[in-house]
Amino acid sequence: MKNFKCIYLLTCCIIIFSCSKELKDDASQDLKKNPQNVSVPKKSNKSNSINAKLNSVCNCYKEALSTLDEILVVRNNFNSFDDYTQDEKSVVQVKTLLKQWREIQSYCLQTYKRAMYWENDCYPTDSVEKKRLELNDLGIKS
Repeated sequence: MKNFKCIYLLTCCIIIFSCSKELKDDASQDLKKNPQNVSVPKKSNKSNSINAKLNSVCNCYKEALSTLDEILVVRNNFNSFDDYTQDEKSVVQVKTLLKQWREIQSYCLQTYKRAMYWENDCYPTDSVEKKRLELNDLGIKS
């Protein structure tokens, strides 16, 4: 029981420390809105052709919406979710596109952080969420 309390306390300290460090990092950054076309260095060590296209917040939205649209096209070729799940090729294609979507989402949020939630001149900030809800209604969890 004593070991459990120590592990719990250690876990809480780690979480608190990591959150406070993130708040300090955010506070130290300039709060002015970055221009949308300014390149930001990659945070990831992965060199990926998709990430090369994601050099601005606008490009993040563009690629995310494009990928979600591709998923919608595949899913809308079927009248029902059961029909869709019976076509293995389409299921694999959607899974691949969902993986791509998650990579885009992860990269953009890690790279541009709060800027992804700011108003921009390219797309409404809720445009991605609307596509995701549409996919969820069709049975595709994105």
